[in-house]
Amino acid sequence: MLGSLLLLPLLGLLHPTTTKAEDVGPDFDRSDTKAFEHNFGSYPYKTFKSSDLMSPILRRPNDSPQYLHELTMTPEGTGMMTIYEIYPVTFPGFVDDADVIWVWDCLFQEIDLETNKLIFQWRASEHHSLDETFRDINDEGRVSNRPWDWYHMNSIQKDELGNYLVSARYTHTITYIDGRSGEIIWILGGKRNAFEDISDGKSKATDIAYQHFARFHNLTEFPVLLANEIAIHPTKDVDGVTKMLVSAFDNGADHEWTGNRPSRGVLIEITYPTYPDLESHDPNAYTANLVQEYFHPAQFVASSQGSMQIIPSEDGADPRVLLGFGYVGVWTEFTADGQVLCDNRFSTMSSWGKGDVQSYRALKAPWKGEPTWPPSVAFGEGGKEIYVSWNGATEVKDWKLQQAEESACPDEAWQDVTTTSKQGFETEIQLKDAEERFLRVVALDADGNVLGVSDYLDLGWEIGANGILNGYKVSEYSAVQLAMFAICGLMLFVIGYEGFRQFKNWKETRWLGYEKVRLHSDASSLA
Repeated sequence: MLGSLLLLPLLGLLHPTTTKAEDVGPDFDRSDTKAFEHNFGSYPYKTFKSSDLMSPILRRPNDSPQYLHELTMTPEGTGMMTIYEIYPVTFPGFVDDADVIWVWDCLFQEIDLETNKLIFQWRASEHHSLDETFRDINDEGRVSNRPWDWYHMNSIQKDELGNYLVSARYTHTITYIDGRSGEIIWILGGKRNAFEDISDGKSKATDIAYQHFARFHNLTEFPVLLANEIAIHPTKDVDGVTKMLVSAFDNGADHEWTGNRPSRGVLIEITYPTYPDLESHDPNAYTANLVQEYFHPAQFVASSQGSMQIIPSEDGADPRVLLGFGYVGVWTEFTADGQVLCDNRFSTMSSWGKGDVQSYRALKAPWKGEPTWPPSVAFGEGGKEIYVSWNGATEVKDWKLQQAEESACPDEAWQDVTTTSKQGFETEIQLKDAEERFLRVVALDADGNVLGVSDYLDLGWEIGANGILNGYKVSEYSAVQLAMFAICGLMLFVIGYEGFRQFKNWKETRWLGYEKVRLHSDASSLA
């Protein structure tokens, strides 16, 4: 399989995962452009596999709007999606004399992919208070057609215990939720932070703001960086104490520039009771430590979107870290200890901070592309070579050139001419050994298996009809080809001669008419 980087657009999230032994990724049906003006809409999610364009549609059971930030599929065959819903919250005295505040309330749902049955639902306003937000209400929230975006959920993850990890932008919180009751187990960051920050230095674990894409990880995923911690805490649960890692892309600011530091990736080690008492909180049992932070060398602010992905190593070394900078068109790969490995920019520096080029997330994943369309082939400018490519195919190793006397002949009638190793996206194949009129190219994998066959090319037509324009030498071609050249030349001569004769007659006629008028005019002046 090929390791592919997926740049995910602002509206239309793609997130590769595996469900029921199939590699799939979701997308959105962009059939309603009006809803895209505010990033909301009742779009059905569609999934696709490596050989499919689209497969079954996943739609929220009651057809109300999804929010285009997250669709995560689980190995159990379920899908989790974020939802935005205009919702009234009773909060007397919060603003002006209003008792009810109209909000964009955030929910997430887990749904069975096959039956579309609702498995679990959680609503933010039932568990977080409106005054936990860091976003001013301004002139929003007074009427239902201008709701207040106070929470802004942007990622969901379900762990092996059946609980959920949720990131919310405007409360600066990463919330861990009981998968049975919906109760909050703990909150990292924000005004209700449950953790004592034991980080060294000025940078802190709980000082996250407007963050995105929160994910759990085991300590053992960083065998070198966290070797000492693993020796003390080799498993997730030791004596009733859980020690885990949380990664997130910490924006540090939003579009109103309410922040004071560059965006970063954060790797946080958290410790908490494995079986916490939700009725009474022991502050000494919850600690957070900033293990590593990852800054772009340019130290800029990405005021929205973004991602941090942990890319596993195959040789027992530490993983790599991939940051996507969301609102700024940049993605950067780091070593586990923060050294830059690869810095890529798909927007100019002059556009940074303007949102001209954005990618909601950048993810790297194994992907096996098996297009349903055939390889593309075309003659080169001189007709002495062809070029072949197959957009989306990841398993092609070699291209085999074949020839035949007839275009509509069985596969066994096609003769092998030459085999050329694939070179980049498009491969050049020389035609010096081709003798027959019709050509095609066969795609082969590393084991020599046929992956696909191109449409045929007509070498006779290419040379006969187009060669006259491509600088061919007459001595290189057959009698039939020379005859075609001669006929074309004769036709051009006849057309040119006839055109010249007609032009000459027209000119002479026009001149004679002018002379008659001039002579008549001279005679009149003498009278």
